[in-house]
Formats: sequence, C-alpha cells, structure tokens
Amino acid sequence: MARTMSLASLRTPEISMTSLTQSPPSILENYQEIADITGEMLSAAKAGDWDLAMVHGQQYCERVERLRQTEQKAPLDEATRAMKYDLLVRILENDALTRDLAIPQLARLGELLGRMKRQQTLLSAYGYQQAPEE
Repeated sequence: MARTMSLASLRTPEISMTSLTQSPPSILENYQEIADITGEMLSAAKAGDWDLAMVHGQQYCERVERLRQTEQKAPLDEATRAMKYDLLVRILENDALTRDLAIPQLARLGELLGRMKRQQTLLSAYGYQQAPEE
C-alpha cells in the first residue's frame, strides 16, 4: 500500500517578515536596559527592599556580562558615543548611590553576625547544649 503525501504536508512553515528582520539589540539598547535595571535597583534600595535590590543586582550582572560578550568593536559615530557616555554616567551614578545605601546595611549585618558568634562562643564555653530540633 503506497502512501501519498498531501501538498499541505510538503509546505514549509510560514516565517513572518519580522522574524527575518529582527536583529540583536543595538549597543545603545543594551546600555539603556542596564541603566533601567540600575535605576530599579536604586529604587528598591531606597525603599529598603534589599531582596528586590539583590534580584536587580543579579540582572545587572547578567546584562553586563551579555554586553561584554556581544559589544561590537567597531567605532561609534559621535552621536552614538555621546548617548553611550550619558548612559554610562547614569549607570555608574545609580550603582554608586545604591552602594552608599547598602554599606550601612552591610555594616549592621556584620555587627549582628559578630554578636551571634560571640554568643555561640560563650554558650559553648559554659557547656550549654541546645536541644536537637525536630
């Protein structure tokens, strides 16, 4: 019994024109995305939402690494170079302001950890045994 193929099964899948013309994000789009992320990271730090600031910090690191791998070495025209410079300044300012907010928090956490360590040392010195948790 011979199998016949229909014309529909021989068709190639349709490809939209947008999928053919899509290109990777431009250098400025990458820098703009990083600037937006650092702005969100700064806003989270100002609000004291350190978990969200950490999420944005991870995104920031991932985008920078992606940019490092894809950045073109070709020279930029004057207008693009000026826009890139402005975005870099914004990124660095956001990063510095976020760090300024984070440093006191890190110092506070270090102090708390130091206290906990001293308490554990004292407790073990006096033979205190903590009951096993169930």
